Amino acid sequence: MKLTEEEIENFMNLWMAVKPYITAKDKFEACQKFIMTLEDLVDIEECSSEFVGFDSSVDNVIRNNYTTHIELEDSDEDDDW
Repeated sequence: MKLTEEEIENFMNLWMAVKPYITAKDKFEACQKFIMTLEDLVDIEECSSEFVGFDSSVDNVIRNNYTTHIELEDSDEDDDW
């Protein structure tokens, strides 16, 4: 599902509103939970690039849980001799 710019902005505004109240050590885990909750509404893997660039915490979660994981699977197939 492709999100509109307004929907993306609303999701990121929501995250940015709660982020200051989360301790630094808990931000990554809280952001993971936030993104996982969004998965109930949208396919994060399909539209992950739409969320990148708004916030470093979101970027890290997307990179660590969605894009990097896919790239690692592709490279493992190439390593089979």
